[in-house]
Amino acid sequence: MKYFLRSLYYSVIITIILFVLISGYYLVRLGKLELDILVSRGAVTTIVYSVFLGLSGSYTAYFLKKLIPGENKLAKRFLYYLLVTQLLAPIIVFLSNYVLQVVINKKSFSLFLSQISWANYILPTVIALIIGSVFFLVGYIVEKKNKQVSQQKQIAGQATAQLETLKNQIDPHFLFNSLNVLIGLIEEDQENAIQYTKSLSNIYRYILEQKDKELTSLQEEMTFANSYINLLKLRFEDAIQYQEDFVDAEDLKIVPLSLQLLLENCIQHNKVSEEHPLIIHIKRKDNRLIVVNNLQEKSTPHQSTRIGLKNIVDRYALLTKEPVEIIKTDDKFTVSLPLLP
Repeated sequence: MKYFLRSLYYSVIITIILFVLISGYYLVRLGKLELDILVSRGAVTTIVYSVFLGLSGSYTAYFLKKLIPGENKLAKRFLYYLLVTQLLAPIIVFLSNYVLQVVINKKSFSLFLSQISWANYILPTVIALIIGSVFFLVGYIVEKKNKQVSQQKQIAGQATAQLETLKNQIDPHFLFNSLNVLIGLIEEDQENAIQYTKSLSNIYRYILEQKDKELTSLQEEMTFANSYINLLKLRFEDAIQYQEDFVDAEDLKIVPLSLQLLLENCIQHNKVSEEHPLIIHIKRKDNRLIVVNNLQEKSTPHQSTRIGLKNIVDRYALLTKEPVEIIKTDDKFTVSLPLLP
């Protein structure tokens, strides 16, 4: 019923357009437009033709789509549509004339048959092909657009699910590394371990606030980075040297907790000692935030969850086409993060 009403609606719209064109024709030809012309038998007949030919064209396209499915079969369906329409249109015109002349106007059937001129069926058939073709092509365009919208929704849904999964990795990753540090600190310096635990709770509160966001302000992330560096210094003291160039935050945004993951990455994979301090430098260059550390890799690889860098790269990939740049040289390790508006 829904498809019938929609087809009928479009048929009426096309009929109105044809009616306007006919009215325009008489207006140009006669210089005036009289009511008798608009309600003449020819005008009424044209309206009936348009409605029924429009419906037949719509349903022909509908059933051909069911019988010959697939986007790659469009040309084949359209060819069959043209053939079927050429057969159906004269039949529909004949039945319409029969209803109008015999049933409604009470003309005898024999007289009706004697007055049939098959030449008069050519124009309605051509009109049927045009109207039906419009239905066919509009239906195809609408279907293709709906499919594209559906695909985009599916892609967006998958991306959202992936992003949620990536964000949910941050909690256990942070706790895994922080607890390892806390264990080592308790063994070495119990007083600093207490301070570390207090600072850790404040930082974890920030993580809980940010983990459900896709983006956060650069200023907030830089403030958090400073707090996290102070936390690390409770553990490593002068073995960590932190440099920060003036970073004008403006209204730029960054993936939440990306700096925390990068700072963790520095600690995990490098030797950290007062004799060989780890130097971490954060600076801004154009619309990128650059994190650089001197490279002094551990001789024994650190047991890692392998989440940090990959998590950042994957989250950025879901939000922007700008890549995360990772550059490793003999003495430096550099990660460049896009800053987003």
